[in-house]
Amino acid sequence: MHTLRMLSAAVLFLAVPAFAADLLPEPVTPVSHGISPADQPTVDRCNEAIAQWAAPYNPAAIETSLAEPVRAGDAGAQTATLDVKIDYLRQGGVEPRSATIACTVASDGEVSVAVVKEG
Repeated sequence: MHTLRMLSAAVLFLAVPAFAADLLPEPVTPVSHGISPADQPTVDRCNEAIAQWAAPYNPAAIETSLAEPVRAGDAGAQTATLDVKIDYLRQGGVEPRSATIACTVASDGEVSVAVVKEG
């Protein structure tokens, strides 16, 4: 009887295909400070990109704040200059990192990021 239960659990587990992406940790959702409702969509897209970039490095927390107002660019692009703080989990503790980045969201939603200043 015990063997049948174990087999049933194993069959249920194996019945659903596993993909490498399913085994990666969920991205940490950045917390933003000082964002106006008008700037929120641009900052949200930037935060998504930051979270995806940081995910493989095991972040514990991500915080962002606008360093200056969001600027309108060519062809409907929006650029947000963000102060970013990320705490990474490391053996023996937490490694804090910070940078100021320029994040540009194109009118088609594509996001590009450039580091303005580290530390």
